[in-house]
Amino acid sequence: MFTHPCLDADGNRAFWSAALPSGVTFLNDVNDVLSCYKEELDGTDFAAGRLYRTSTREGIPYQAVARRTLAGGLAARDRLLALATDDQRPHLERYAAGYVYFHLRCRRYRWNDIYPGLTPIDT
Repeated sequence: MFTHPCLDADGNRAFWSAALPSGVTFLNDVNDVLSCYKEELDGTDFAAGRLYRTSTREGIPYQAVARRTLAGGLAARDRLLALATDDQRPHLERYAAGYVYFHLRCRRYRWNDIYPGLTPIDT
């Protein structure tokens, strides 16, 4: 998954054992927030999405759930970075930023509809 040897799973089992839950939370939470627009346009995906279901179940505004989920994803990223060594941290920071960049720029997620200044990328 990562090309730099300092992130190799075989040589860094203790790090990955500790970091994996935060990594998964970051990916899931950020994906849910950055997928909400395309899911709303689809309709079916929106109603099936975790953010909408949480909003309905807890009786709180969708926007509050989205903000809370984003905060959870960013906190998970911070936990992941706190576990990393000085050598690992820059690679993980770039990965996290690239993950967000991909969602914002990929045509599938449609963020350039809202922010026309974003140059879409084809994937």
